[in-house]
Amino acid sequence: MKKNYLLLLIICVTLLAMPGCRPQNVDDPSDARTGMPAVTNMAGSNTSEGVCDDLNAAGLSNVDTFNDWVLDFAESAGDGARLSDKWMQPGANTPDLEACADGWEKNHDYSDADCRMTAMLLLDGIITAEKTDSGYNGTYLMFDVDAIENADRYEVIRKDLDLFTTLFGDRTPGENEDPSEVFGNMWSEYGFRISNDNVSLVSIVVYDPDYNQTFTGHTGVLVKLAEDIYLFVEKLAFEQPYQAAYVSGTDQLFNLLADREEYYGSEGDAGPYVYLNGEYQGELITWK
Repeated sequence: MKKNYLLLLIICVTLLAMPGCRPQNVDDPSDARTGMPAVTNMAGSNTSEGVCDDLNAAGLSNVDTFNDWVLDFAESAGDGARLSDKWMQPGANTPDLEACADGWEKNHDYSDADCRMTAMLLLDGIITAEKTDSGYNGTYLMFDVDAIENADRYEVIRKDLDLFTTLFGDRTPGENEDPSEVFGNMWSEYGFRISNDNVSLVSIVVYDPDYNQTFTGHTGVLVKLAEDIYLFVEKLAFEQPYQAAYVSGTDQLFNLLADREEYYGSEGDAGPYVYLNGEYQGELITWK
């Protein structure tokens, strides 16, 4: 009988150790940090407070405003959108994106924020440049610029609009300049820097061969909390959820990002390119 109990115990422990059999959510952020990667949509105080505490402790800007944006989005989306307020394994949370969009449009008469606007909110005063371009006339950021210029909610970003468009705007590679070099060369040319050593801007730079242009298709803020413990904060897209992730490092983060098919072009196209601040990390597909 004792042997049977021992065998049963071993089987249970083995099953729990298997990735597919682990609990899909936890209540305590410390548990999430020991089971990384773990993600949440911050759809309530169970997770949003802890994330904002980490952001404040790391010296990020406008954290209270960020929290307001996050909770307002979750409330507008409603319970039917299935936004998580627990830490979950990637893929376990499956928000209803149509419900998110419908909820936003029903409750607001101005544009939602996207990944670039959210990153600039948190990096206000932390990211600077020696110079910027004025009078952006590209096309990729037209919805960002329209929202920033016309909604009072985004006034904090509006004051640095030239910085925003210089950093994220579409660019044509120069003669003999490889598309993978454009973002890094721009970062150096304009003297961009982040004044907080524990904070980085993660940028997924896409190259469109039809128009011969690069642009920042996605971005988010990565914060080092401790050795091998990082927090990544992002807005997935206009009218799509906010998300925070605990990861053990950049490789684990890039693995998560590489699973998102929306960042890839046609088969055989180069890129997208991953940047940490102005440092090129490689093609995203490397981590797929």
